[in-house]
Amino acid sequence: MTAGETFEVRFRAGGRRRAGNPYQFNGKGSVTIEPDFLVLSGTRYRNLRASEPEEHRLKMVDIVNVRSDGKEVEFEVVGVERDQTVAFDVPDEVNAWRIFELLPVRQTEEFRIAQADRETFHDRIDHWTPRTPVIWALLAMNILVFVLMSLSSSGDGSAAAESMKLVRWGSNAGPLTLHGQPWRLVTSMFVHGGLLHILFNMFALWQVGRLVERMFGSARFLALYMIAGVCGSLASVLWNPHVNSVGASGAIFGIIGGLLAFMQRPDSGVPATIVKDLRGSLGGFLMFNIAAGLVYPHTDNAAHIGGLAGGYLAGLLLARSLYVPGQRP
Repeated sequence: MTAGETFEVRFRAGGRRRAGNPYQFNGKGSVTIEPDFLVLSGTRYRNLRASEPEEHRLKMVDIVNVRSDGKEVEFEVVGVERDQTVAFDVPDEVNAWRIFELLPVRQTEEFRIAQADRETFHDRIDHWTPRTPVIWALLAMNILVFVLMSLSSSGDGSAAAESMKLVRWGSNAGPLTLHGQPWRLVTSMFVHGGLLHILFNMFALWQVGRLVERMFGSARFLALYMIAGVCGSLASVLWNPHVNSVGASGAIFGIIGGLLAFMQRPDSGVPATIVKDLRGSLGGFLMFNIAAGLVYPHTDNAAHIGGLAGGYLAGLLLARSLYVPGQRP
């Protein structure tokens, strides 16, 4: 190992999905790799106090479970008061892999199992569904409808005029849906009431939809999406016959329900550590959004719960095994 190699990095605060660092470093910094130590240099930001440069020296023998995707480097530190996770972004892919090569190769048994499960899972979904055309088509359709709606006139711009505009574009307007226009159960899934509404829904659809399409397959995923969306629209209009609702959130909750159902299959082919990770992240998402629906009166929780239930039931019927030919459950 070459002594004293230094690399420019960017530290981050971290969050629910991304690790940060325990030293409150944020922004530009550096890491120096010595024979026996890893030196982290950065700026620590303090509330109501001036930022201060700091340096921390970590023993190489305490570093385990190093991983990198070419954009970031992450590892764990043991042997301290409590185990810590350190992560930082590396602007140059060559340097990211160089850091990865210079750090210790030690791995815990739990980490080895989790890594093997991830590789197995990705190999399986790569085998069955390497591309995701349906998610792209759904995103394009929702965005296209929103753009066309934005370009059309809504009258005097009042709340009543905006509501009538949604009706003209196919909203789930209870009196119409229940009296001769059931097609609104479908069209309302592609109509959104504002920029924040469609941004949030499309981001959520993009985040979860890519994985679910690869697990179910494109045709089954499209069926799951449509069934769940219709169930959400139906639940909404039955709960409140005077509703005028729009949005893809019922279908999005439905594909989450379908994913939960998929993992219930005893021969799903989804490794145990992946199931654990998915259940943890999906559970938090569902609890947050259902709780938010109880707080914000304009949220259509009936559509969310109806879509979730419909998607779960559809998922039980549509789920397939991910085991590739030649593998046994």
